[in-house]
Amino acid sequence: STGFRAPSLHQIYLSNIQTLLSAGTISNQGTYNNESEVVRSLGVDELKEETSTNFTLGMAFKPRPGWYASVDYYNIAVDDRIVYSSSIASSDETTQVFQILDDANITSLKFFANAVDTETSGIDVVVDVPGLELGPGQLDINVAANFSDTEIVGAIATPAPIAAAGVNLFDRKEQSRIETARPSQKMTLGLTYRVGDLSAALNNTRFGEVTWRHAGGDATKDYDDTTDQTFSAKVLTDLILSYKISEMFGINVAVNNLLDVYPDKLDAKDDFEADLGGRFEYPWEVNQFGFTGMTLRSGLSVRF
Repeated sequence: STGFRAPSLHQIYLSNIQTLLSAGTISNQGTYNNESEVVRSLGVDELKEETSTNFTLGMAFKPRPGWYASVDYYNIAVDDRIVYSSSIASSDETTQVFQILDDANITSLKFFANAVDTETSGIDVVVDVPGLELGPGQLDINVAANFSDTEIVGAIATPAPIAAAGVNLFDRKEQSRIETARPSQKMTLGLTYRVGDLSAALNNTRFGEVTWRHAGGDATKDYDDTTDQTFSAKVLTDLILSYKISEMFGINVAVNNLLDVYPDKLDAKDDFEADLGGRFEYPWEVNQFGFTGMTLRSGLSVRF
């Protein structure tokens, strides 16, 4: 199948300027919208829709009554993907980029552009086994896994003025948000045991490793990776206890992240951008899982 996605309103019109004071120097940095003269002067085209080609293939099984299993493969190719650029700046006064930014009284800017093509492929596996007789109650088992990979394919569409200034439109760090900043593997094992009106659910989720890439001075992926960091896979466990008081009311108590698991701590390696000078202890550039640790909640359910 094929599809498309039009640019969102914020991708077209988002605009803001920040005035920063650092080491006694005032600088203006900001996001310029896609319709601004500054962005047009840099050779950035008007945003257009993303287009996609999708292929899926799946199989489902019922090995015995009530049991269910499925395996699905998918491949999604997205052309002209809209991305948020790297910070565009130049200290070379001979470049067009420097002149454009200087005329606008800013030191750097970012914007949205149709800059990359991507390809995502993956496999989803689900196994559901309900109602196993165990002691005085019944046990439900659910297993699910996702294995996926997203890659940028082809060259990054860089306007001539930006390329001539030797500036990366979409550097290694921004590339990693698409390729390595989210787990490529996620697995879950859910166990629910029910005895009468009481049930207990134990859910385990394994989040695969993620990698943060340093912005570097080169868009190539084999650039010096001494400040890159890979955060190891972790398993989070949730426990939920529920009791059905009546046909109308129920109560529950849940402990999320029962074992109080945290992501690996940041290793800044003398790179200010990695932890913003010690402001962050845990990764903030990647999306593995949260770092709030164990949390406790309770609830009352009402059924009408």
